[in-house]
Amino acid sequence: MNNAFSAFLFIFVAQKPENIFLTMPINFIKISYILILILLVSACNDMHEYRVEEEFTEYVQRFELEGAKRGKDFDLQNTGLIVEFADLKDEQAGLCHYEKPIRIEIDKAYWKSISATAGADLMKEDLLFHELGHGMLGRGHLNSTLENGDWKSIMCGGEKVNDRPWNINYRGIRRNYYVDELFNESTPAPVFSTMQFSVDTSGFERQLFLGFDNDANLNNISDNEDYSISIDNNRLRFQSKIGYSYFIDLVKSVDIMPDFLFETDIQCQSKNTTDQYGIIFGNDNSFSENVEFFSVNNDGKMYMGNRSWYSFYTQISRPEIKKSGINKLKILKKATMLYYFINDVYVYCSEMELTGSRVDFGFIVPAKGIVWLDNLQIRVNSLNNINYISKEFNNFTFRVQPVNDLRSVPNQ
Repeated sequence: MNNAFSAFLFIFVAQKPENIFLTMPINFIKISYILILILLVSACNDMHEYRVEEEFTEYVQRFELEGAKRGKDFDLQNTGLIVEFADLKDEQAGLCHYEKPIRIEIDKAYWKSISATAGADLMKEDLLFHELGHGMLGRGHLNSTLENGDWKSIMCGGEKVNDRPWNINYRGIRRNYYVDELFNESTPAPVFSTMQFSVDTSGFERQLFLGFDNDANLNNISDNEDYSISIDNNRLRFQSKIGYSYFIDLVKSVDIMPDFLFETDIQCQSKNTTDQYGIIFGNDNSFSENVEFFSVNNDGKMYMGNRSWYSFYTQISRPEIKKSGINKLKILKKATMLYYFINDVYVYCSEMELTGSRVDFGFIVPAKGIVWLDNLQIRVNSLNNINYISKEFNNFTFRVQPVNDLRSVPNQ
């Protein structure tokens, strides 16, 4: 019912109908009935209102297109839909109101934040598809997981499960599965979710190995007010003294076009068990921005992603993580895929976002934390017949870069 009709009824009822009808001319009464009918028709038309702000139009159209591919036909311009910006509270990214027509609110600040990062298009699609899943498909939240720990559905949300953030790895091969599952909850589990590792790792030979028995070949070993670098019991020790995490660029300018294995032993001591530490590799000309990372914490959680995105792809609990000891972290690159291992156990796979042919390798230290590093090595696939890098390294120079902590995704 529109506001004009509501106001008309209020005025009509607020007076005394019996007196009005006794004194009003017949023609005026007829006109009044006609006006009421017009307003009723207008109110019905409002139930089919289509008002979608320009920034959301493309994603609404994609939803209709993806639905049509899967036998779900929508004509939202005729059946009605409202999608608008709002200032949402309580860490909400989006909100669906079951009204006539369905009305969806998107938090303006969150939309603006993700717009300035890589992957913004897929994150926006994820958000709109989730809310349209509520409104157009009648789906509620589904917070179960796949075998590998990924959220089972794009419809995850609502009350948190074990305080896990709602970050969903919505990209690449996963995007196809999640859209299928959105329109058909009976979609079978995808291949990427299996924990059976079947990738060929033969033909890899060690091209670089770094132990830290002494500091003879390490430059700028230093102790200053922000951080310190030293050799401690034959391990590289890095300590952050301030409220910043650090990316430490250690191995420079390596060709990553062929396949490789990157691994190291790493241990962390920090104030909070939720602090992340791990390994990274990224473009040598923008190392702190375009970086692939694989991190864990002492609460048994793992993370992966690319720093150019708004947030990590997802958080997964893994029993292989030693919460107070040394963990061996390893990344295997095969073509465009990255495979992650914790203490020689395969735990996850994901597409690589990084572009370019040469990268630097390094590690992550949390704010006011200490990380010990040892047995860093890079193996390359000898089948490519390329001479990559020398096995001997001299005169290391660290590039130490403070970074802000990685964000999580708000509720939907």
